[in-house]
Amino acid sequence: MDLIQISIQRIIDGQGIEIALTGMITVFLVLILISVCITMLPKTLNLLSGVFPETPVPLPSTPDASNDDEAIAAAVGYILHLERRSK
Repeated sequence: MDLIQISIQRIIDGQGIEIALTGMITVFLVLILISVCITMLPKTLNLLSGVFPETPVPLPSTPDASNDDEAIAAAVGYILHLERRSK
C-alpha cells in the first residue's frame, strides 16, 4: 500500500499553485461583476420605468362601515359558538 506523501514539490509538479491562483482570480472577478450589477440596478430600473410605467391598482371601496361592524360581530359570535361546542 502506497502512503500519501505530502510535500511542496508535489504541489509544484501538479500545478497546484497555478490552479489555486486561477480559482482565486475567477472568484474575485465574479464578485466584482456582482458588485457592478448591484450598483447599476437602480439606474436600470429607472430606465425600465419609462418603458413599463407602473399602473396604480384601485382599492376596492367599502359601501358602509356599519356592515363591517356587523360582519366582525358575526365572525366573533361564530368563533365563540365553535369554542363552546368543542368543549
